Amino acid sequence: MIDRGSGPATKGRRPRTSIGDGEMTPIVETSAGKVEGRAEPTPGGQPLAVFRGIPYAESTAGARRLRAPAPKAPWAGVRPAQTFGPSAPQNPGGFVPGMLVAATDEDCLSLNVWAPVPSEPASRRPVLVWIHGGSFTIGGTSIETYDGARLAAEQELVVVSANYRLGALGFLSLLRHGGDRLETPANLGLLDQLLALAWVRENIGAFGGDPENVTVIGESAGAGSILHLLAAPRARGLFRRAILQSPGVNFTLTPERAAEVTEVFLAGLGLGPAGLERLWALPVAQLLAAQAETLAVVQATHGAMPFHPVIDGALFAERPLAAIAGGSAAPVDLIIGTTAEELRLIPDPSARGLDRAGLRARLRGLLRAERGCDPGEEAAERVVAGYAARADGEAGCEDLWTAIRTDLVMRLPAVAVADAQSAHQSRTYGYSFTWPAAPEVGLGACHAIDLPFTFGTLDRVGWDAFVAADADAHALSRRYRDAFAAFARAGDPACGPAGAWPPHAADHRATRVFGRVDSVAEDPLGPQRRLFEEIAPGDQAEGGRTHPR
Repeated sequence: MIDRGSGPATKGRRPRTSIGDGEMTPIVETSAGKVEGRAEPTPGGQPLAVFRGIPYAESTAGARRLRAPAPKAPWAGVRPAQTFGPSAPQNPGGFVPGMLVAATDEDCLSLNVWAPVPSEPASRRPVLVWIHGGSFTIGGTSIETYDGARLAAEQELVVVSANYRLGALGFLSLLRHGGDRLETPANLGLLDQLLALAWVRENIGAFGGDPENVTVIGESAGAGSILHLLAAPRARGLFRRAILQSPGVNFTLTPERAAEVTEVFLAGLGLGPAGLERLWALPVAQLLAAQAETLAVVQATHGAMPFHPVIDGALFAERPLAAIAGGSAAPVDLIIGTTAEELRLIPDPSARGLDRAGLRARLRGLLRAERGCDPGEEAAERVVAGYAARADGEAGCEDLWTAIRTDLVMRLPAVAVADAQSAHQSRTYGYSFTWPAAPEVGLGACHAIDLPFTFGTLDRVGWDAFVAADADAHALSRRYRDAFAAFARAGDPACGPAGAWPPHAADHRATRVFGRVDSVAEDPLGPQRRLFEEIAPGDQAEGGRTHPR
C-alpha cells in the first residue's frame, strides 16, 4: 500500500491517495522496512509513485564478492528511495545511444518501481519486470532509455527494473577451480535476478501490483537471462509470462568452455589454484582490467561474450532450448522475437573485401558451430546463391554474410524457441521488428533498435536522430507498448488497439511484423529455414555457439 507519508503504511489496505498535485510523499512498507519514494506526474498527467534504488540484497563487496546474493537485512525507520542505485562494475561499452552508466559499485543489487496511484482504491495491477541487456558485461537500470514512467502510467502497470552483477563478478565460473570449496556458485548474475523476482513476489502487492500476474521482459542479454531462467526449476512460479526481445539463444557455456575462460582470467591476475582467495582482496579495477584482457585473448575462440551463463548442474542442467523443448517452461506464456537485421549493429571487421570463396568458407565454419556439421562447398554455395537471389543481386558478399549470420545466430534460433514452447503452451507468440535506423546511421533494423519503442523514450539520449523518429515512429512505439501491455494483462497481445497477433505454432508460424505499417506474416523465415535444414539439419537444441555476437 502507498501512504501519503503522514504516518506508517497500513498493511492490508490501500489508502485513498492522489498525487496529481505532486505534494504527496509516497511511503511503502516492504519486508525489510519502509521506503520513501517520490511523486512524479508524467507528461500525460497521470500521477506516479516512483521508488528508485531499493536494495533487494546485501552488498556483494568484500567477503560477499563472488558469493550467492543474500536478502537485504531489515532496517529501522524510513529509507529514502529517490535516486537510482549504482550500476554493477563494468568497463565502458555500447553501440547504441545512451548505454553509458554513471556511478558503479559492488553494492549494486537494487531495483526501482514505477507505480500508478489512483485517487480511489483499485484492483492490483499487472507487473512488468525489466531485465536489462548489455552482453552480460555492461548496462544498468539508471539508463534513461529504460525509464518506466510512460509504460506504468499509460498502460496501468506496475513496472520494476533490477540491477544484477555483470562480467566476471557476475558470470565467472569457478566450477573447475574450487568453487564448491569456496562456496562460490556459478551464474551469480542469474541468482541475483532470481532474488529480485522473489522480492517482487513478496513485496509488489504493497505497491499495488499483483504478485500472481508478473511478466518478465528483457532485451539481448536480458532476454538471454530470461531464457536461462525458463530452464531453471528454481524460477518456477516467480513469473507467469515472459517477453524475450532479441535473445542469443545458443549462448550457453559448457563447464569445460567456462573453465578455459577462467584459466585465462586467473592467469591475467597472476593467480593459481592456491591463490584464489586473493580474488576477494583485489581492487575492482584490477578485476575489470583482467576481464578486458580475457576478452581480447579468447574472443577468436569463445566469442565476444566469454562471461555468460554456464551449465552448472545446479541452477540448470541443459541448454535452454533443450529444456524448453522438454517442457521446462510449459506454464509460461511467451513472446519471442528479433529485429530484422540484428547483426548489422555488430559488423564483422574481417569481412571487408570478402569474396564468394571467403563467404563460403565462413558459412561452413558458422554451420560447424551452430549445427555441428560441415555441409561442404557445394551446399554452402547453394545457401549463398539463395541469399543473393533474395537480395535481387544488389548485396555484396559482406552484406550477404551479415544477413546469413543474423539468421543463423539470432532469428532462426528464436523461431526454434517458439516452436519448442508452442508444443507445450498455446499462448506463444513470435514477432519481427523492422523499423530501420536513420539512413545516415546506416544500420537498418539492427539489434537493440527497438529499445526506445518499448519504453516510449524516443525523445531521450539521441534516439530520435538515431531512428529518424517521426509521427509513424511514435505510433509504432505506442502499438509496441500496447501489445506488450495487453500480453502482460491477460496473455494475449492481440487485445486492444495493437491489432491482430495470432499465436505461433510449428505448422504455420504466424509472426507479427512491426514496422511503419504492421502486418501478420506466416512463416516469414520459412525459405531460409528450409534452405539450412536441407544442407545442415543439426539439432539446435544440442548446439552451442562460440562465435562473436
